[in-house]
Amino acid sequence: MTSRKLHPVLIVVLGLAAVGILFSLVQNPVGFITGIFVTIGVVTLLLLLFRKFIQPKLMQRQSGFEVPVKNGRPQPQKQKQRKPARRTNTQLKPVKQEKKAPKPLVKKQSDVKLTVIEGKKNMKKKSRALF
Repeated sequence: MTSRKLHPVLIVVLGLAAVGILFSLVQNPVGFITGIFVTIGVVTLLLLLFRKFIQPKLMQRQSGFEVPVKNGRPQPQKQKQRKPARRTNTQLKPVKQEKKAPKPLVKKQSDVKLTVIEGKKNMKKKSRALF
């Protein structure tokens, strides 16, 4: 196990903080407890304000960036399913379903113009190890 050594200045600052807290607790315990509650209240208020006002604005800025989709296809969004209300004493009429004709597949043509560069086609590469 390795022990971490603290810097001497940090030890002095922490020691003085501990002495100050103990001195404040002994001299004025009610004021010390009041100060702790005020500090907790201010921190809680700041956290609530951050979550209510600042964080939604930050999330809106990031909403423009979409997460990459696996397999190149977007996932369908799940919608909440509602339970249909039960009807009593009503007759349902059969619904005729029309068959839709399948749409023909259309291949997209790319706008890239490819050209062939003429040159020597059957040229073997030289071994670079042998000079």
